[in-house]
Amino acid sequence: MKLTGARANKFVSAPQADIIGVLLFGPDRGLVKERGGLLTKYYLPNPDDAFAATVLTADDLTGDPAKLADEMSALSMFRDARLVRLRLDHERNGAAIAKIIKSFDTEPGKAEAKLIVEAGDLSPRSAVRKAFEAAGKFAAIGCYAANTADLSNLVRTSLNEHSIAINNDALALWTPLLEGDYAMARSEIEKMALYKGYGSEVEARVTLDDIRTLAAGGQNVSIDDIIMNAMSGNVTECDASFRRAVAGKMNSAVILRSLQRHIGRLLEASANMDSGESAEGALRSLRPPVFRMQERAFLGQLRIWPGTMLRRALSQSLEAEKQLKTAGAPVDAITGRLLLALSGYAGKRR
Repeated sequence: MKLTGARANKFVSAPQADIIGVLLFGPDRGLVKERGGLLTKYYLPNPDDAFAATVLTADDLTGDPAKLADEMSALSMFRDARLVRLRLDHERNGAAIAKIIKSFDTEPGKAEAKLIVEAGDLSPRSAVRKAFEAAGKFAAIGCYAANTADLSNLVRTSLNEHSIAINNDALALWTPLLEGDYAMARSEIEKMALYKGYGSEVEARVTLDDIRTLAAGGQNVSIDDIIMNAMSGNVTECDASFRRAVAGKMNSAVILRSLQRHIGRLLEASANMDSGESAEGALRSLRPPVFRMQERAFLGQLRIWPGTMLRRALSQSLEAEKQLKTAGAPVDAITGRLLLALSGYAGKRR
């Protein structure tokens, strides 16, 4: 069966007893690992029992894929709970694994152990993914990067557990920097909590300065610096800020998604202007509102970019995102070229 959204979260917290195995897959390897850890704790009351868990890799099944079936059907020495964990780094034995899943789904009584499979981003055509999604006694859960709203909620909830609040402007700067890896986001939040007085009795508050001081990718340059310079036609400043971001290990894919959101807001304002609103009125109608410090630059971008060119810019950014998902793609170079192309166009229109 295929589990998504709230159903997936509920299952990870309390798996159905009749489910034999779970496939965790997706581009967010941090979330795959975290959910795998949570399920392991649930299935194994005593994680220190060396006889209770068997860990396999995809290479362990090369030449002998039946090893997975053997481990799943092997009796526990002490009749305690058993768990098999498979780290699926490739699918060279995908068809054989899928056949094993179908066999246990047909005869669930043969299973003496629970199964957790941790994989990367599997396409809908993946034999393993299709087997788990089609089965009644197995579950498939995709692990994708959290959206902005989810991350904002994660930040506020996690900090609140330690009596730490966060200013709205700090949250707006920090959230895009956390995109891409759930485990990294958790680690960054924990680091900030420690920095602000983890465990203290007095409520602390995270400010914009805290993000710029401590947050990974927050030093020296923000995503807003890059995007506003690009769309305003400041070629030199755009290139310099992007290079600093890359040197600071900022995720280029995060920059690209933030650029797409900004272009989307420009398109929304541009459409309102086409309906008769003034530029100022179109800006004020946006939700969430444009930061006061960026209003002048935003209005300038509305003059620079007609709707047709904004749509073309968005199309080019989506194409760049597709290229980023290709294995081994030079992500920084692809993002950098797009930013230079956009800033070059805007610079000629100023």
